[in-house]
Amino acid sequence: MAGIRLDVALKGGGAAERALGALEGRLDDMTPLADEIGAMLVASIQHRFETGIGVGGKRWKPSQRVLRESGQTLVDERNLEGSITRRAGPEEVVVGSNIVYARIHQLGGRAGRNYATKLPARPYIGIDFEDEIEIAAIANDYLFEATQ
Repeated sequence: MAGIRLDVALKGGGAAERALGALEGRLDDMTPLADEIGAMLVASIQHRFETGIGVGGKRWKPSQRVLRESGQTLVDERNLEGSITRRAGPEEVVVGSNIVYARIHQLGGRAGRNYATKLPARPYIGIDFEDEIEIAAIANDYLFEATQ
């Protein structure tokens, strides 16, 4: 197999060695990075509730309550919006809700007595292109801070 390989050994406590050591330390446990990304995702999701625009930029179909009484879809008492939390760990962040009806609003489906009501999907949890850009910026800052 043709190719090239370069091995570099840094010794002597120079700036490059210190920077790489700090970078390695930050990569061992990325809980702070995961927590910051999680906080950003929670804020992004809460913004979706404010605007009524779901993942992918599609406006949510108005709910029957909104059509009858006005208001905003999925924000009658703000329970679902207020239930969005994050849990960060060394290798991941989990963002979601523990409310029983969170899944049906995200994915849509049948609900109510004898499953007579069909609810449309109104995806609120997810990562948009703008979120991806923000995640990249947060990760970049996190790694850059290691070299300072």
